[in-house]
Amino acid sequence: MATPNSSHPVKRELLRTYLAMTTLGFIGAIAAFIWAIFRWYFAYHHFGPAVVSRWTTPALVLSLVLAAIGGIGLILYMSARNYRVTTDEISMLITKRNQAVSIPWEEIEFVRSSSIRYGIAKLEWGNRSTLWIHTSNGQVFRFMNNLTDFNGLAETVKANLYPRYLAHYRQYLNQGQSLDFGPVQLTQNGIVFRRKECHWSELEGVSLARGRLTITVKKGPRMKSYSIPARKIPNSDLCAQLIQNIEY
Repeated sequence: MATPNSSHPVKRELLRTYLAMTTLGFIGAIAAFIWAIFRWYFAYHHFGPAVVSRWTTPALVLSLVLAAIGGIGLILYMSARNYRVTTDEISMLITKRNQAVSIPWEEIEFVRSSSIRYGIAKLEWGNRSTLWIHTSNGQVFRFMNNLTDFNGLAETVKANLYPRYLAHYRQYLNQGQSLDFGPVQLTQNGIVFRRKECHWSELEGVSLARGRLTITVKKGPRMKSYSIPARKIPNSDLCAQLIQNIEY
């Protein structure tokens, strides 16, 4: 499968936020320091040396705090500015400043994703999506939605991983082997989860939505659904696709 080249730097609005944090922090620190000098001069000439410390300490502390905020902003900006994830036909490349790490597609063991929404009812003020990539040599890489076209990156990773693993997993099932997806186990006979077993003939449907994998089975005349948090299932998307497209 040919994968088009794509580049995913950190979002510009986040870089601007870090730059604003740096600029305002340092400007505020300089202003607070000048204010401390003015207060020192005023206190020294009007009240004497005894009250200088009391008059200048708050402004100096504020200056140090603002300088620390500016320094943190600068570190975040320099780190984010040089961070980029690039994909091509054979691998994905992670670039950090003067360091680059290449991950060939065939070395990816499995992926895990999560999405957290911040808000109340229909009022949403933010969300955080994360993609973890586990490689065959035990390394774990984490990507977040602070990257440009994060969803496109996630789809590219899955498009390179899932077809290959779906074929392998079907072969394993046909050979009588079981497949473990954390708390969910797939066998030739059916699905095992929470000490329950659902035969393939009882399966009515499976869905992955709102961070949960829902399995619907038919028990006699009744329908019953079981829900499992997707974060507990490695390759939850792949598990759902395999169940949906299983041949039994």
